[in-house]
Amino acid sequence: MRRFFIIVAALMAFAMASSETMLSDAKVIKVDERGFVLQVGTQPLAVEDSYQTRFWKAKAPAKRDAFQPGDAVWVRVKTDADPPQLREMADRPTAAWLDGIRKGTTKGVVVKLDAKFLTLKLEDGSTFDYRATDSTKVSLQGKAASLADVKDGATVFAKGRLLPTLDTFLVELSDAAPAPAAVKEKKSKAVKLAPLQGSGNLEGQIVKLHPEISMFDLETDRMLHITITPATKFSVDGSPANKDALRVRLRAKISYKRDKAGRIIASKVDLFTS
Repeated sequence: MRRFFIIVAALMAFAMASSETMLSDAKVIKVDERGFVLQVGTQPLAVEDSYQTRFWKAKAPAKRDAFQPGDAVWVRVKTDADPPQLREMADRPTAAWLDGIRKGTTKGVVVKLDAKFLTLKLEDGSTFDYRATDSTKVSLQGKAASLADVKDGATVFAKGRLLPTLDTFLVELSDAAPAPAAVKEKKSKAVKLAPLQGSGNLEGQIVKLHPEISMFDLETDRMLHITITPATKFSVDGSPANKDALRVRLRAKISYKRDKAGRIIASKVDLFTS
């Protein structure tokens, strides 16, 4: 029976990891009993939340009613569901805080350790729960150790990794600061790209589609986010078409104008299959 549950959990984690997920800044437009209407770019996006949705505010877990219309947020949305499912929402400073914890090494003081989680009080005064298991690599006083050797009040350095469940797995824990990363010698100065004009033409290859927010990514001499509207005109190899003709890897010529927020709004998209 235990093996059955392990297999089911593994399949669920794989499904969550392989699904289409959008990470984006957004603005809350509306809140109702089912979910939120968000403004992502220039387009509205209705999403539903559930008991599994993670809410964060002021560097701490929060409830859904902590967010109101007009709030600037960061969201994680499962876009291949109908309707799209809100998996995580945070105010923007907290989103940056979470990103650092989940991708890097963070210094803190051990507050609590139980069968599932290690709680640290971080240098900024916030606290964070890491998912800790026997797979966590522990090093104390330069020697391999176990979680059982970690004492409350100890100053440690924790390296995290985000799990499909949105828990942060404690990959490594040490009482010594990590060695500074080696600085690579700069071979040449990066080419500084000129800013885009207020309007003009672009040419490149489509590398990603975001139909849920009427946007696609175009690779030119840089990566650009192109927004389409009901007024955008399309063609494929010179023949009239519509937005359904957008495909990854097609070459595209774009006529655009930038709006007051700096977004690139396409007035015409010419697609080429060869």
